[in-house]
Amino acid sequence: MATYMYRCPECECFDVIVPMASVGPTHDCPQCGRRAQRVFTAPALATLPSGLHRAADLASASSEAPQVVRSIPDGAPRPRGPRWSPFTGPKPVNASRRPAGPHQSLPRL
Repeated sequence: MATYMYRCPECECFDVIVPMASVGPTHDCPQCGRRAQRVFTAPALATLPSGLHRAADLASASSEAPQVVRSIPDGAPRPRGPRWSPFTGPKPVNASRRPAGPHQSLPRL
């Protein structure tokens, strides 16, 4: 799909997004309905990495028909367990086996 600019004699310029095969020299104005002439402008040439093109294509395709996922895809990280901590990892550390640090230990009651 390409974006084309048209200028209405009564209103202002407007853009139309149509396939290149169906573009014409005139188009109906969305405000007043009169025939508007096509305005030739410089092409919008931008170089993007191919990965970004693929991501944009996937995002536009999923907005029309989203894919339903029923399970976690292979290779994706598994969700963390409820006891996971960034300090101790997956299991809590037993306080009696913890190495002594630079701080004083708490008094035992």
